[in-house]
Amino acid sequence: MILFNTTFNLDPVIEEAWLLWARDVYFTLALDSGYVRKHHLMKLRYETENSGSTYSLQLFFEKDSHVEKFLEEYEYKAIEELAKRFSSNAVYFQTILDVVI
Repeated sequence: MILFNTTFNLDPVIEEAWLLWARDVYFTLALDSGYVRKHHLMKLRYETENSGSTYSLQLFFEKDSHVEKFLEEYEYKAIEELAKRFSSNAVYFQTILDVVI
């Protein structure tokens, strides 16, 4: 199993709107792609003061080819929309990990 993780740091001003976007747009898009096996959205419990909220958006895939197709067909479009909607109020980084246990 492969985990595609995107960690977001959000300005509190956009947090509620971003959560709606993550639920209604991003996860719907991801699940409708047919490549995603399961998904999670997690929030970091303890934040550094004045640093905003941090979320981990996790998508699980069975094959490398599914990750590649998802990135090509869906992810880049979603990230473009994210940039248009939230600008620098939502910063992120992405990682791809192999599930070991």
